[in-house]
Amino acid sequence: MEKVLHRWNKVMTECGLAVGPTDEHVINEIQKSLYPGEKLLKWYKDHAPRMGELDFGGNPIQLYEPEEIVEVQVNFSHDLESMQSNPEWQNDWIVIADNGLNPFILDKKKENLYHVWHGQGAINLREIAPSLEGFIETLNVLCEVCYLKYEGQFLNDEWEFDKKILREIEKKLGAILPNESVKNWILMLE
Repeated sequence: MEKVLHRWNKVMTECGLAVGPTDEHVINEIQKSLYPGEKLLKWYKDHAPRMGELDFGGNPIQLYEPEEIVEVQVNFSHDLESMQSNPEWQNDWIVIADNGLNPFILDKKKENLYHVWHGQGAINLREIAPSLEGFIETLNVLCEVCYLKYEGQFLNDEWEFDKKILREIEKKLGAILPNESVKNWILMLE
C-alpha cells in the first residue's frame, strides 16, 4: 500500500491536484463512525484527496475528503425523501467517491471496490477494483494518461473519449486489474 500511496502523491502533484494529511480529530471521527479498516484510514490520514473532482469526460469522479465522508454516507444508504434505510444497503459498505451520484463503494469485509450505476435506484454492483490499492492505482493511471501524457486532450471532436487513448488506458489497467474490472472502467469512461 505504501508504494501505491507514494505514487499517488507524486502523480497527483504532477497533475496539479492536492493531496495531504488529515487532522487526527477527523481520523478519529471516521474510525468511530465508519470503522473503515487500516488501508482507508492510512490513505485519509497521510495522503487524503484534496482536489474534489477528477474529470475524465462525462460526470467527473468526486473523491470525498476525510472531513465529509462520514456525513455523505446517508445520501446513499437511505432514501432521501422518506429518510428510510435502503434495505439493500450493506453495513460493510463505505462510499468513498461518486460520479454523477453513482457511488464508488468500498466493501470493508471483502475489501473490493464497486461502482453502482443509477444513483439511488436498485443496487447493481460492478467491481472496479479488487482492493483500495487497485482503485488508487487506477486513478494514478487515468491521471498519468489523460493529464500528463495527453495534457487533458483526451476527448475527440464529438466530446467522447478518444478511442486510441481509451485502448491505451485499457491496456495499462489490464496490467493491474482483473479483466472484469477493466471492462467496467472502460464502460464508465466511454
